[in-house]
Amino acid sequence: MEEDEEPLRTSVALAATGVAQSFSDTMIDRFIGTIAVAAGASVAEAGLINGSRQLSLNLPQMVFGRVADSLGKRRVIAAGRLLNAAALAALVLVDAPSWLLPLVIAVSLFTSMATPAWGSLLGDYAGEARRGAIIGWINSVAQVGGFAATATALLMTLSQGGPMSKASFSTLLVLASAASLLSALLVAFTEEKPPSGSRGKLELGLILEDRRLRRFILLSFIFGVGSATAMPFSSFITVGKLGMTVWQVALAAAANLACNALSQRAIGKLMDRVGRRPVIVFSRAALASSCFVYAFASDWTQIVAVEAFIGVALAAWLSGQSTYVIDLATPRLRATYLAASMTTVGVSTFIGSSVTGAIAQPYIATTGYAGISTGLLVAGALRLTLGLLFLTAHESRPETTRQP
Repeated sequence: MEEDEEPLRTSVALAATGVAQSFSDTMIDRFIGTIAVAAGASVAEAGLINGSRQLSLNLPQMVFGRVADSLGKRRVIAAGRLLNAAALAALVLVDAPSWLLPLVIAVSLFTSMATPAWGSLLGDYAGEARRGAIIGWINSVAQVGGFAATATALLMTLSQGGPMSKASFSTLLVLASAASLLSALLVAFTEEKPPSGSRGKLELGLILEDRRLRRFILLSFIFGVGSATAMPFSSFITVGKLGMTVWQVALAAAANLACNALSQRAIGKLMDRVGRRPVIVFSRAALASSCFVYAFASDWTQIVAVEAFIGVALAAWLSGQSTYVIDLATPRLRATYLAASMTTVGVSTFIGSSVTGAIAQPYIATTGYAGISTGLLVAGALRLTLGLLFLTAHESRPETTRQP
């Protein structure tokens, strides 16, 4: 593997870009399932919308990652964020699920332009010795934007009455669009290491020759399919069975993001001491808890509690996955490696979510919330079992460079 050059010094501009991106992405990530149900989507439509979003968010990253490695990270981030802002603004204007799907795909596609470039840009600031700690610190600061997004949603919807509808989210979508636009402007003030300038092929063969990455991709695909079986169901518990309001959904999201942000730095330091694999195993297996709690939930406060715990698990994945893949990649292929990993997540999530939604639709039509709870229990068992398979992944952190 190529030696890393001296890492760049972190800056206010870098942190601010991360905060703005996180604000925008959290708005759509935390509320898109709820928006779909509020707009009248069925279980099958919700599964298709969630699955298609993940596919369009992750599959194109192989192309965009290669472009970022070749032309420069900041250019690609700025372009993706500008287009993402436009698509979010258009999403405000639609109500029907039939229009929701193509616009959600557009929002996700433009987010995917920026995602591998951002991950690679973080690699420019994170030297090998403290990579987990640096990436954890940057992620923790960026997650302040996500928490701000959910807190804003909470405060703006406290006074909303009546049943939840698509219109309940219009102002939140406008704010998400503005934050995405702001991140496109802020990234111009960051630094990056020079791109390779190579405009060759995607070098898929070279990537797949890496035995450790190949196994990690396979495990991520298997877990992704099983984990995504929960996606069509959870919003029907919050919106339908429990009748949660927008502010209650926002409070659950805020609890999730607060725990995510607060635990990032500690998780990053932990990875530098014990390695990446234990953190990744925890991040995957712990997701089972949300399925079990959602399945038996009788009060909205139970949803808030489990979302807080899941925030820690997602923090472990956010830092663990990117750090693991950056460990494996040469500097000139970081964005491409990250894109290969995230593409696997997108494809597997699309398969798991859309297929589950289609298969479950007739069953849910006759069994109602009892059937939805059963589906969540099955999904939880899959998450726990398949998450433990990451114990077979190779450790990416050399023993000689671990901190005592």
